[in-house]
Amino acid sequence: MLLSFLFGSIILIAQTTPPTGGDSYLIQTAIANGGIGAITFVIWFITFKYTQKQFQFALKQNQDQFDKALQQIEKQHDDNLAEQRRVNDRLFEVIHKDGEYKEILTGVLTEIKNKLSTI
Repeated sequence: MLLSFLFGSIILIAQTTPPTGGDSYLIQTAIANGGIGAITFVIWFITFKYTQKQFQFALKQNQDQFDKALQQIEKQHDDNLAEQRRVNDRLFEVIHKDGEYKEILTGVLTEIKNKLSTI
């Protein structure tokens, strides 16, 4: 905003400068336009350097945040994987015990059937 105001003021001053005559008017106009161009270039250069520093700082900060988030996601993934393995081991244990209980139940029911058929 300030740069726009400054640039507009310089252009207004350059345009309102009255011509003094002949060949010197061309030289004065070239000097004024060259001065405006030089000032604009200096303002642009300073702004560019300042924004480059801000960009580098923001980029570094974002990279640090990304690395931290990635580490946290990896830790959560490892924790979830370990929990899933524990759940799977428990499930296989339950399935194995279920098979044992069904074998026992089958044996008991077979004995009951045999006793009922002999009666």
